[in-house]
Amino acid sequence: MDYKEEQLQELEVIESIYPDEFSCLDNEYPGIKFNVRINVEPQPFPDSSFTADSLSNDHYLDLQFSLPENYPDVAPKLEIECIEESRKDDDDEEDEDEEEIEYDENGNPIEAKLTNLPDQIHFQGYALRLTSQVEQQAEDEMLIGMQMCFAFVAWIKESCETWFQEELARLEREHERKLMAKEREEQKKFHGTKVTRETYLEWRNKFRKEMGLEERGEARKQVAHGGRLTGRQIFEQGLDGEEDLDDAGANV
Repeated sequence: MDYKEEQLQELEVIESIYPDEFSCLDNEYPGIKFNVRINVEPQPFPDSSFTADSLSNDHYLDLQFSLPENYPDVAPKLEIECIEESRKDDDDEEDEDEEEIEYDENGNPIEAKLTNLPDQIHFQGYALRLTSQVEQQAEDEMLIGMQMCFAFVAWIKESCETWFQEELARLEREHERKLMAKEREEQKKFHGTKVTRETYLEWRNKFRKEMGLEERGEARKQVAHGGRLTGRQIFEQGLDGEEDLDDAGANV
């Protein structure tokens, strides 16, 4: 096989398929290098809460191919650079910065029902996984011995778009679980605690201690039995009536 001829021929084919996305970095054999920029076009699943228009950024991948001397009998070397470009203009970004963050009663930021989850997805980590799979992919698809760079461009684009769908679905499930857990916590505030004899006695003792009723009750008994105060005086000093509270509580 004439490796030089094969590589130069593939260089021409790739440039004809991607005339605007292709750039040649080195066309001298051996050591041919070229770059293809692809536009990743994420599409959420049909049952997602989001659409393609929900994305605030456009995603591009710069695929840099380096062809070994004996390519295509071996897989090419591949590096991927991920690029994000905002769809928003400067005014939109300023308006977004000015939006106030809402907090709950505990001072925690309130997680919005429609948090823009697509903007939390980035391709850097996944792109690294793909570059490590190039040789295995060439073997699995039986590409060795053939011009395979075009096949790799198509594989990477499709893989990234599928991964985006799956990652967004995972984030949506996780976000929904968080919201449901928070709603359950909020609902607990509206449910009373069932009163039992034990819980009542615990509350009663705590209440009497906080209000100083035990001391007042003891003082009332001492004064009443000592005969130093009349019933009217006991009533006016607030030393009467605690027994009624106790009797009423005992019937709960």
